[in-house]
Amino acid sequence: MALRQWMVTHEWMVKPTPQTEWIERRGILVWIAEVFTSLGAGLYLVSLFYNNLWGMAAAWLIVMFLKVPLHIIYFGKPLRFWRTLIPITDSWKTSWFTRGINFTIYFGSIVFIQILVTYFFPGTGWDIALRVLGGIFAFLVGIYSGFIMSYCKSLPFWNTALIPLILLFAGVADGFALMLAVGMADASVDIMAVEFGSRILLTVNIILMAVFLWNATYTSKTSKYSAMLLLKGSLARPFWVGVIAVGFIIPLAISVSSIFAGEASAPLLVTAIVLHTIGAVLLKYVLLKAGVHNPILPATTSAYH
Repeated sequence: MALRQWMVTHEWMVKPTPQTEWIERRGILVWIAEVFTSLGAGLYLVSLFYNNLWGMAAAWLIVMFLKVPLHIIYFGKPLRFWRTLIPITDSWKTSWFTRGINFTIYFGSIVFIQILVTYFFPGTGWDIALRVLGGIFAFLVGIYSGFIMSYCKSLPFWNTALIPLILLFAGVADGFALMLAVGMADASVDIMAVEFGSRILLTVNIILMAVFLWNATYTSKTSKYSAMLLLKGSLARPFWVGVIAVGFIIPLAISVSSIFAGEASAPLLVTAIVLHTIGAVLLKYVLLKAGVHNPILPATTSAYH
């Protein structure tokens, strides 16, 4: 047992080692919670843009009843969450975890009041002010996990300013997909306008992902190793099939086809929504799974193969 432990420790010191804290065993909760973070924050921002109250309400429910419980279960000791609140703690000055908790609490509180005000007193000054605040905190909720990842210096694949942008724009694209679902039940939603926005965001996401992976191959040996896991390694299938084809290309093709058909049929819309959501789940999976620690000791090139 001692020899095996020494071997494992030694390999961690000289070989690139995948992180498991946020993607295996209990860490699966982080993965799923981040999926709901993107879906909820993205849907709220898109609903705000299209002035759709039902989308805002759905976004609030996703964040508060799907994202938050999973984070609480993962962190444990939920009754101590008050210790992370501003101004009780000063850790928000240095910790994106603490900032994220506060962003989520403020989002939940402000948006709940905003939904009530919008429903009963639409167009008033209070309504507009609360929408602005809700949008700000939805933006912060959608981007803070990217900053948490980008501040992990031992994981060079994540340690880039592109990660927050990828998660934010992926979340907004998720929001457009869910807005299409809302539009199938709410006749006030302009489906063609939402599809137009979806095409733009899907295209932006494809470009961002290409730039991100290209940059990773030049940053360091470890980040290149992570990128290769996605491009042709153990994560290639979920990345190319699940994220690129199912999550980006096929929904984009369906959306583009609606330009010529006038409007996509209900079965095609449902297909695009489901496929994009599958892609959203797998995007978070491959990004978290590809996080690889730098070796502590200098490693030979063969250690990366």
